[in-house]
Amino acid sequence: MARQHHAPLLRFLTQRTGSVEEAKEIAQDAYVKVLAVERQGSIGSLGSYLWRSALNLMTDRGRRRVVRERFAQAARAEAEQLAPSAEAVVDARQRLERIEVAVGQLPPRCRDAFVLRVVQGRPFDEVGREMGISGRMAKIYVARALASLHASLEGPEGSGDDR
Repeated sequence: MARQHHAPLLRFLTQRTGSVEEAKEIAQDAYVKVLAVERQGSIGSLGSYLWRSALNLMTDRGRRRVVRERFAQAARAEAEQLAPSAEAVVDARQRLERIEVAVGQLPPRCRDAFVLRVVQGRPFDEVGREMGISGRMAKIYVARALASLHASLEGPEGSGDDR
């Protein structure tokens, strides 16, 4: 049966799918289905069953491909919506540069406390122990650093006004 149907089935599937490789895969899956049924002896015309199975498998693959393509298009569209604009990226980079400059201009003790607490996320007591000061003093240094950074970023260069 396989020899009789193989070449015409591959030509038919290749013509419908546009791909020899996909046609071979579909034919192989169809043969597997036929062999499973043949053992049960429940089909009268295995050749017809082979062709119908191949057609159904091809249709299912086409439907899955359409669903995947729709999903991919939707994912691309959502990614484009979530992506920041070029202006937003430039603005963020400029803000980061201003922050780096402002942190670099902090007094050394305030900068150390700020880095340990804000950048590294350590508790105030640990910041104080590392710096040889109390946790309360560490809070004061961090507060001074934040106030200084806020003032630096809200100043004429950080306000966004170019008047």
